[in-house]
Amino acid sequence: MPELPEVETVRLSLEKLYLNKKIESVSILLPRMILSPINEFISTVQGTKFISFSRKGKYLLLNLDNGYTIVSHLRMEGKYIKIIRGEPLPKHARIVFHLNDNIDMVYDDSRSFGIMILVRSDDVLKLKEIAKLGKEPFEIDDPKYLFDKLKNKKNEIKACLLDQEIMCGLGNIYADEVLYKSKINPYRLANTLSLDECITIIDNSKKTLKHAIELGGSTISSYHPEKGVDGRFQNELMCYGKKGEKCPYCSSIFRKDELGGRGTTYCPSCQNVALRIGVTGKIASGKSTVLNYFKELGFKVFSSDEEVNRLYTLTSTKKGLINIFGESVLNDNLTISKGYIKNTIANNPQKKKELEKFIHPLVKKSIIDFIHKHKSEKLIIVEVPLMFETKFNLMFDYILGVTCSHSTQLSHLKSRGSKTITTDLIINQSNKFDKNACKCDFLINNDGTYNDLKKQIDLILKKLLNHSH
Repeated sequence: MPELPEVETVRLSLEKLYLNKKIESVSILLPRMILSPINEFISTVQGTKFISFSRKGKYLLLNLDNGYTIVSHLRMEGKYIKIIRGEPLPKHARIVFHLNDNIDMVYDDSRSFGIMILVRSDDVLKLKEIAKLGKEPFEIDDPKYLFDKLKNKKNEIKACLLDQEIMCGLGNIYADEVLYKSKINPYRLANTLSLDECITIIDNSKKTLKHAIELGGSTISSYHPEKGVDGRFQNELMCYGKKGEKCPYCSSIFRKDELGGRGTTYCPSCQNVALRIGVTGKIASGKSTVLNYFKELGFKVFSSDEEVNRLYTLTSTKKGLINIFGESVLNDNLTISKGYIKNTIANNPQKKKELEKFIHPLVKKSIIDFIHKHKSEKLIIVEVPLMFETKFNLMFDYILGVTCSHSTQLSHLKSRGSKTITTDLIINQSNKFDKNACKCDFLINNDGTYNDLKKQIDLILKKLLNHSH
């Protein structure tokens, strides 16, 4: 969708091509795009001249010499095309302005989302679509304007920058660029921003939009009114569209997630978005101990084992497990028998596959929800026993593997009072951690004391926190 720089580029092109051109007649090929009475639109527009082309936000204002203005919004695919009269109309021509000098200004829109409204020029700013718009960055002299708009907003700052009623002009591309240049976490709640941060956002908005306008916007080829306007700013983008590439400032990898239904690209380090740390290892290796230490230090943690226990209490999950294992999976009190499940999957690979196919997507959804909820943190820690089997490792920035000897595992199982030690050890044999340990960014050996474990974690934390800044 064209954003402010693209619409401004279109405005400049329209001005260059059609200023002072007379509208001899109008052909309305798709009446529903005109939000004014059709006959009134045609009779008012015919015989007038374009005396100027202006813009408010993403709305184009085609000003006529009779005191009226055509308010035009391009929406997704709208564009103006100049043709010589008699040439075939573009495939998706919707409205044709027949001008003097034997030329036609064609409004073409493949998706037909664009609109036009005829209004008295003096009343343009009163039009409901225009009146609700906030100030453009170029119009903001006092940064307190934005600070006051945000101070009571409990939405993410990225979502607020896309809200044209708060500040008009930033779309998805430029919001990502501005937040990256401002080093602000797109998931930060808007009401936590300081006045200085609002100043930074406004300054970077002005600089980014100005530079984009100078270069003809981004991907302008999809809607430009004249040849030679190529949207060169797309070659200057620093963040948007860079998923998987290295940040030029810190060499972290750009990440892309969804925020409010829109793709959002950011540098997790520069913008202080929570680094995702996955913890994995075999049964009884000490993953829970590692997780608890992170929790003691004040970090947000997620245990897949605990989540599975929670899921097992849900009626919908119980029905799914009964479908896989039969009613024998239930204890006398109608709770799920984890011992029965362990014994079954240890000896029946097919049932193990069926269980994983059912439960893993549920756990994955819970992890995603947890990550989204805590993106304003520095680090978030997620324990996933079958990290590599599930390919959940792709969800994390760093993988922390926990290793220990067979004797340590046995000691841990005994200290837990486990009644399924033999089964756990059998299941451990099918665990692919050993084969994938080389894929871990950090390995913790848990054969020593608890203090030894903490020292290893502290060293890893030091590296992670230094990198996150």
